[in-house]
Amino acid sequence: MSELSLSSNLQVITAEINSYKQIAGQSVFEIGKRLKHVKENDLVHGQWETWLSEHVDFSRMQAHRFIEAYEQFGNVTTSLQTSKIFELLSLPESIDRNEFVDREHVVPSTGESKTVDEMTVKELREVKKALKTAEQAAAESEQRAKQAEAERQLAIQQHTEQQEKLLAQIDELKKKKAMSLEDKERLQKLTEQNFSLTRTIDQIREEYEAKVTKLENDRHSIKKLKESFKNILVTINFEHSQAEYYMLGLKGIKDAQDAVKHFVDRFEEEVLPRIEQWRRITEINLEQGGSEDVQSSSSARSGVVIDIDPEEG
Repeated sequence: MSELSLSSNLQVITAEINSYKQIAGQSVFEIGKRLKHVKENDLVHGQWETWLSEHVDFSRMQAHRFIEAYEQFGNVTTSLQTSKIFELLSLPESIDRNEFVDREHVVPSTGESKTVDEMTVKELREVKKALKTAEQAAAESEQRAKQAEAERQLAIQQHTEQQEKLLAQIDELKKKKAMSLEDKERLQKLTEQNFSLTRTIDQIREEYEAKVTKLENDRHSIKKLKESFKNILVTINFEHSQAEYYMLGLKGIKDAQDAVKHFVDRFEEEVLPRIEQWRRITEINLEQGGSEDVQSSSSARSGVVIDIDPEEG
């Protein structure tokens, strides 16, 4: 049998390799579909692992991954490569598989926007890691917000309960037909405490509203910060690719070499110091810690509770 002749065109060979990789990816779904059918219908009469080992040369874990791939991505129209399919299995359950595969994602190391089909496996891992980090940060932020709200509600409840006791004592004193000097002094003191409690409750509400506003402003600023960094990386990578393209045709030309040297000198003078500046900013923020707001909030609230004199209870 004569061997099939292969093209000498690198672009053709590359396209053929990627095509076969996609076919291999589609076969993962078909294998997973059939494994699932065998297992769910007990076609091997309880001999699942034995059948896997002896007839299809799969371990139980391998079979599970193929079935999981079919369940998660079997309805995805894009033909994914095998390595990407298995890489995507660890996506959080909250992520819609179809949407994730179809839409573009920003690759952290380059700032480029790519679909899963367009990414390398390494880039896909970067995107997954960034997604996981973002989800963890969002979860932590939500937890902090819930904790702050719970503390606020508790503080208001404590102050309200104290205020109700004060008002009850004030009403009791006012019902007296004739108040002694001691009663009048006590009424004055209770009235002042009631005013202080009212002011404190208002202060707690105002502080909370201010923090909510700041949180919304911070989220907006973070979004804009990320957009700025993304635009910087996209611009740098695009212009760098353009410069490389032009330089390839200018090898050995002194003016081109001088231009490269001039660029490198200016890059070291203007860009590298900015990178060091960002590193210093990050180090300062890390040293300050991320839970300062919650701690200061908690300590501030613990200091505004006004205790009623036991003798007056």
